[in-house]
This record gives sequence, structure tokens and C-alpha cells, in this order.
Amino acid sequence: MTALTTPLPALPLDIARILIGAVLFFYFLNALRQSRDFSDPDGLIDHRLTTRLLPPTRISLFQPGLPGILFRAVHLATCAASLLVITGYHPRIAALFLFVAAVSTYRWNVLVAYLDDAMIHIFCLWLVLLPVGQTLTLPQLLADMGGDSVGTQAWLTATVPGLTPRVFLANMALVYLVAGAYKFTSPMWRDGSAMHAALRMPIARTPGFWTLRWRTPLRLVTWAALVMEPLFALIFLLPAGSLLKWPLVAGALVFHLGIALTLKIPYSNAVMLAAMVIPFGPEILQGALGVAPLEGVAATGLAPLEVVAIVLVALIAVNLVWEAANTGLRLHERYSSTGWDNPARALLWTAGIFQSYRLFDWVDKRNYHLRFEVTATADDDATITLDPDALFPRTMRHLLLQSYLVGNIWLRMSPDKLEAVRRSLLFRHARRYARTHPDAGTVDVVAIVQRITEDNLELTQGERRPLMRFTCRGGDAVMHFPEEE
Repeated sequence: MTALTTPLPALPLDIARILIGAVLFFYFLNALRQSRDFSDPDGLIDHRLTTRLLPPTRISLFQPGLPGILFRAVHLATCAASLLVITGYHPRIAALFLFVAAVSTYRWNVLVAYLDDAMIHIFCLWLVLLPVGQTLTLPQLLADMGGDSVGTQAWLTATVPGLTPRVFLANMALVYLVAGAYKFTSPMWRDGSAMHAALRMPIARTPGFWTLRWRTPLRLVTWAALVMEPLFALIFLLPAGSLLKWPLVAGALVFHLGIALTLKIPYSNAVMLAAMVIPFGPEILQGALGVAPLEGVAATGLAPLEVVAIVLVALIAVNLVWEAANTGLRLHERYSSTGWDNPARALLWTAGIFQSYRLFDWVDKRNYHLRFEVTATADDDATITLDPDALFPRTMRHLLLQSYLVGNIWLRMSPDKLEAVRRSLLFRHARRYARTHPDAGTVDVVAIVQRITEDNLELTQGERRPLMRFTCRGGDAVMHFPEEE
């Protein structure tokens, strides 16, 4: 126990705090920018319907009936709180507000919650639990301006209790170990086609770029990621000074930057990279800054937040073991409203945590490519082709909503519930379009759906599905579903 409670240098924790806070700022700024489409009552999501169909999402600050201005005010406040985290002004209190806001937002918008949301809210909680704010604070820097800078000089030798940071490192190791191990259950990861399929999906930034000429390089990249990802857990477990940490962190840097640059999943990769600073704390202080090894006395008891950190990681571990034992090799949908048969998951969800580190092993069953053809017929029967992006934008959250239109769903729900969600989404997309195109006429939408498989990397096997027809009338949409005609 003494080895776990031995104090650690405070400076690396606060370097990570600043980096994570910067990621949080841009994440919440993006939430503010997208609040009109996703959080507002008259946006693309019928929140009354989703809270009725998915009752656990009601455990949130946000409830049906709240005005849209409130959501924008909360998101604006989260941007301000992120700046408090960065500057070190009561960062743990600010992080607690960010955690509550992030949890409430992803539950409110559960249909479009994905990996970035899952990782961002857990990092908000870790900023509450970790002993951050001892160094690199703007108030201390301002206080020392014009003086002898005694306060800022003490940052180099400041220490903090070491138990919670080490528990955090265990959580990070668990992310890589579980995510990497589960990929070995995926046939597409094992045969080397997973990355190519993922890069041809709409969640990629440039899906049209990754043609067949990239088949062999991407196969090698897939196998390299399959081998390296579980090894990245060692970054957080190896002792200070281990030479093996350096090639591993270089590989992790390439791994995360590669994902962030090619797929629309920037924030989770950014916070994982920010966390890399903590296991390299001794190397930063002694190697880069020339500080002698720090000494400190191990704590003799557990503080309340240390107990919370231990329980948190223990519950996450139990949840992952339970999932592995009960799902076998079958894909388990992450953002499910059910799953209360798993007591660890139920406790975590109630506390605001939803963690599943099965990342990208879903590619075998979720490797869909979806595009739309949109045409409009005017009163004189003239037909024109419209830009489908105006009706169906291509951001990550918009793409997640569009997946429900063709049944490629992430939430477990009965067919009647799915149909209710589908019709609601179609109507709200049509209404959104009619507001900005009141004179568009009668609009027909066809979806071209296909699986991205080894023999369809060129996307030539699409199936055409009539999706909806609506008439723009007075800034509103009159729906005509194909099956009703």
C-alpha cells in the first residue's frame, strides 16, 4: 500500500490539467454550436419521445419542456468553466460542473452520444478526483508578478498524494487493454480490412480518398494497431525511467493523431494524449527540467475522494468483466437504455458514468455506407437535384441520427420504438429543411445503403431505398411517407 500512496510530483498533473481543459473548451464550444440542432426542443431530436422510450435518460438536469435558451446558456457556462480549469482557478469545482453538464447533455442527446462523449465526461470526473490545481495556476502567477516568484518556483518541487493519480493510470491502462483485446474478436481486424472499412464509412473525414490502392498499406496499419494498442497499457504501468515507454508513447502519438486526422473522433483521442503527460512525470521533471527526484511521506489513510476513485475503477472493471462474460463474442450495443441486469453498469449509470472500452470492434456489424439523393419538383413539374448535405449534414452527430433512418442502430430498442424514432427524425429533418427552403416544392429523398466489405471497398453494391417525400409549404413540411402512398 505504501508504494501506491507515495507522493507524486504535482507539476505533471497540472500540465495534463491544462491540456485536458483546452480539449474540454473546444468540446463544449462545439456543443454550444450544435445545440440548435440537437439540444433545443424544436431541433432534430424529439426529447419527449426519447425520454419516454429510454427512461434511464431522465436521470439528468435536462427535462422536456425546458426552453432552448437554457441549453445554450449551460453550454456557454461550460466553456467558461473549461477556462477556469485551464487557469487553475478552483479547477476541481469547475470540473464538477462540467461533469454534471456533460452527463446531462449526453443523456439528453442519447441518440447521438458516441465515443467522444463517453471519454470527455469521465475525464471531467477525474479532474474532480485528481489533486490538481497545486501548480501552474493563473492566480498564483499573478500574485508573484513583480515579486521574487517564490510561489511559482515552488511548483517544481510540489508533491501531491499519489494514490488517486495511480488509480487514474490504472483506468487509462484498462482503456487500452480492453479496447485492444476486443479487437482480436473481430474478423475484420484479424484479416486486416477493418481500417479500410472504417475509412470508407461516412464517419471518416475523406471517405472518397481511401480507394483500393490503399488496400495493402491499410491492411498493414490495421495489423500494427491490433498488436500495438493493448501494449499501450504498459505506458501507464511501467516504472519511471523505463526505456520501453518511449517507443510506446511514440506509437500512441501516431495512433491517436492518425485517428483524429482521418476520423471524426477528435476529442477522445486528444484527452487520451493529454493523459500521457502523467506517467511521464518523473521524466519531465528530472530529464527536461533538471529537478532532483522528489521525496515525500506516504499517506497513512484514505481520503474520501481516493475511496471514490478506487470504487470507480473497480466498478468499471467489474462492468467490463460482466460484459465479457455475458456477451461472449457478440457485439454489445454501447448506448443502451437497458442492461440493468448488470449491477455494475446500473450503479455507474446512476452515478453518471457510462464506460465501454470496446472501441472499433463494431466495424464488422456497423460497416455501412450511406448517401442520399435528393430531388425537388416545383409547381411547374420541373425537377432539380438538391444538395443532400443541406438536408442531412455530415457532422458526426448528424451521421449518428441518419443511421437510425436505415436501421443501423446503436441503441437496443423494439421495432415499434425504432419506427417511432425513425418517423420523428424524418419529420424533423424535413421541417428543418423547409424552414430555410420554404419554396423548394415537393422533395423526394432516396437513401443508397451498402455494406463496406472486402469485396465492396469501391462501394458499387448500393441498395436504393425510398426514404421520404415532403412538401415545403409556408416554411413547414407536409410529410408523405413512401409506404403510405
